[in-house]
Amino acid sequence: MADLAIRIVQYNISWCNKESNFNYLNDKLKEISSDLIVLPEMFQTGFSVENMEMAESMEGETMRWLKKKSDLLKTAICGSFLCQEDGLFFNRFVLVKEGELVGFYDKVHLFSMGNEHKSLSGGNTKVDMVLNGFKIRPIVCYDLRFPYISFNDSEYDILLCPANWPSQRIAHWDALLRARAIENQAFVVACNRIGEQDGYFYPGHSSVYTPSGEQVKHSHKEEILEYTITKSIIDETRKKLPFLVDRKM
Repeated sequence: MADLAIRIVQYNISWCNKESNFNYLNDKLKEISSDLIVLPEMFQTGFSVENMEMAESMEGETMRWLKKKSDLLKTAICGSFLCQEDGLFFNRFVLVKEGELVGFYDKVHLFSMGNEHKSLSGGNTKVDMVLNGFKIRPIVCYDLRFPYISFNDSEYDILLCPANWPSQRIAHWDALLRARAIENQAFVVACNRIGEQDGYFYPGHSSVYTPSGEQVKHSHKEEILEYTITKSIIDETRKKLPFLVDRKM
């Protein structure tokens, strides 16, 4: 396919209330038409890294909901959740399409200022996933600060970043998203939450950037952002400015 229609769901996550969050999404996603729905980091609990009772396996409620919803809507859905596997806990990004798992990625850089590293284990590898002919590189929130995890060594088309990024450092978020798009000549799709949790305010700023760094979508309110990514824009940017061929690492 030459195009990928995406929907970015920016909303106020109910703290550690899976039922409330699933009900909200069930209502908002009714009859939505899209190739890919993007949800925030820990979309069904909020950034909960000390409540291990919120963790689930890959056969748990969250994966069942994702598979059922993606199959019902005949689309792909992605986001991260607190996953327990082999006695360890991960902030795991998952992508499902029409009821089937496409792939997963465990957040590599754990946010030590928020004690994420005390409860969770970090991933140890980059992952690319293919959806409708587009190669996607997922990262999660704090990963955005470390450019080597986003380094475009695989000709990926889209860098995808779900997050819970607070207002205190939102200027960094905006700058880093644009930088990742420019340096990797890829679309950047970022989904942040809004609202307040534990004294932190989350201002949204979910965005889409083109491979040349142009911001084509941006929001600071509760809404679903819509954008269609066109493959030819990626090809034209890299042909006109062939920077990627000069990579050394």
